[in-house]
Amino acid sequence: MTIKSFELNCLTKVEGHAKLEIEMDGSSIKKAKIDVFEPSRYFEYIVKGKPYDMVPSISQRICGICSVVHTITSIKAVEAATGVKPSVQTEDLRRLLLCASTIHSHTAHLFFFTAPDYLGVEDSMEMARKHRKKMRLGIDMQRTASGIVKEIGGRAIHPVNPRVGYFSSVPDSSGISRLVDEFTLLKKMSVKAAELFLGFDYPDFENRTEYLALRGKEPHGLYEGDVAAFGGRGFRLKDYMKHLSEEAKYSSTAKYARYDGKPYMTGAIARMNISSGGVSRDAKRLLKRHKVRVPSYSPFLNNAMQAVESVHFCDRAIELLNNYSSGMRQEKKSIKPRAGEGIAACEAPRGTLYHHYRFSASGKCTYANIMTPTAQNVMNMEYDMQKLVPEIIKRPDNEIKHMLEMLIRAYDPCFSCSTHFLQMKLKR
Repeated sequence: MTIKSFELNCLTKVEGHAKLEIEMDGSSIKKAKIDVFEPSRYFEYIVKGKPYDMVPSISQRICGICSVVHTITSIKAVEAATGVKPSVQTEDLRRLLLCASTIHSHTAHLFFFTAPDYLGVEDSMEMARKHRKKMRLGIDMQRTASGIVKEIGGRAIHPVNPRVGYFSSVPDSSGISRLVDEFTLLKKMSVKAAELFLGFDYPDFENRTEYLALRGKEPHGLYEGDVAAFGGRGFRLKDYMKHLSEEAKYSSTAKYARYDGKPYMTGAIARMNISSGGVSRDAKRLLKRHKVRVPSYSPFLNNAMQAVESVHFCDRAIELLNNYSSGMRQEKKSIKPRAGEGIAACEAPRGTLYHHYRFSASGKCTYANIMTPTAQNVMNMEYDMQKLVPEIIKRPDNEIKHMLEMLIRAYDPCFSCSTHFLQMKLKR
């Protein structure tokens, strides 16, 4: 075997740090491994001993991009453990927050991390010079989505309004009207973004795998449901530990997850494969106009699915807001601590997020388990690389590296969140 190796010190345009090692024997792949070397975060230990009402505000610090979904998922797990039943209004406000924060995250990934690959530029700075209107669209979308999160959540990052059982501040009639206007504007921009990303020439690569996402009463929702498996039976949320296993590797600070012993993918493409029939009419029209097949088995198309989702989530938000044209009523819950266990999940931009807690009779946290989407996706990234590399092994080294970077970026990974390219070594 002729051995050839090279290194990339960091994988650009992703959240966090990881290294990738590829080893080939002729045209056969012997090893495809991703190791995450972000410092361990220890959030599952930090929340231990903390009172129930502090746990969400600590857990949300896991991520600055996904702070909203960590907050809401943590609150839901606390409520499940303490027996708190939030009102429909409170749950609708949470859905609105998730819609806006997901679009904010999708926009950052699509315009700042992914678009340069398909526009033939080095990075977002060069994109801003050569494709000024496209970059302006991404910036305006981020600004609008961030403003919505701030208006509902109290802050653009790490929201303070969502509490266990209620919101400390809710929009009045003028606030509702303003939110409708903002989501309407955001939808117009999201349609333009979807047209852009559906029009890119994605690599001709497919790799069938298992796809998991929440599916509940709300069609293509983010807030609730049990776990559905595309083409399979799925499982009840309370049984997630019976089906999802995590293992630690000596060379990595992230855990690696399996679904019934197999790698799987979660995220926008998984949600679309499972519940594309539930997206809004305009989102369906975009898919049809661009002849995008759903279900899809190309991880690269996760980018396009994020763009289509953004249109759907605007439509869903406007639909929710139209139920509250006269404003929302202020609420507050009186909560008594009790011993209990709570499991909750929401769809984060990158896939399904799980929070699981146990509390003592005094309301102190005694156990925590948090499964982030990237930790669930890492093993499937390796699975995709095992299939992709033999297909492109005859290309020049720089093209192989770029294709692998594009593949990993398509997952929208947050390696910082996954810790509980790229330095790349290729051996031929």
